[in-house]
Amino acid sequence: MSTHDEDDLTPDLRTQLSALPREMDPGRLLEERTVRALRERGMIQAAAPGGRVRRIPRSWLGGAVAAGIALFASGLALGQWMGTRATVQVVEAARAPDTRQAALVVQQTGSAYVQAMARFAELSDSASTVQSAEGREVAARMLRAAADELIRIAPDDPLASAVLAGFQRADSAQAARAGGKQGVVWF
Repeated sequence: MSTHDEDDLTPDLRTQLSALPREMDPGRLLEERTVRALRERGMIQAAAPGGRVRRIPRSWLGGAVAAGIALFASGLALGQWMGTRATVQVVEAARAPDTRQAALVVQQTGSAYVQAMARFAELSDSASTVQSAEGREVAARMLRAAADELIRIAPDDPLASAVLAGFQRADSAQAARAGGKQGVVWF
């Protein structure tokens, strides 16, 4: 109705219209029909019998907790493994210059040894027999110590094995000549 039509109403009719309820209660039947229609379309699920709320079974809850613990533990183990691997790489990277530096020192020392032996050979002709024997003994001991270290670094090295075998044969021959007595050379 428009406001123009309301002006045509009598005051008695206006009083009766204003007494009418403006909103009606739809009732329980409308609510039940709406819920049923929504369930049929799959928009809502039916409540559990007795109106109780559905709960997660305890077995599922236990499984979820176990899966969570397993996930946490595997993440922890993976993190430690990755951290250890990174640490090993850092240590290897830090050790590489030390290894190169040690190899350089070995090369320099070996060159110095060879030069000293060449100088000793030049001087041994003019030196006394005792001095020459002491020089040869020192040179042989240094060579033996170097062969021992090389065997420790590379146990299958044939050259170092041959050098040490030669020293063992010489020791055996010297012991046989000395009658089982070994001399001590003091430096």
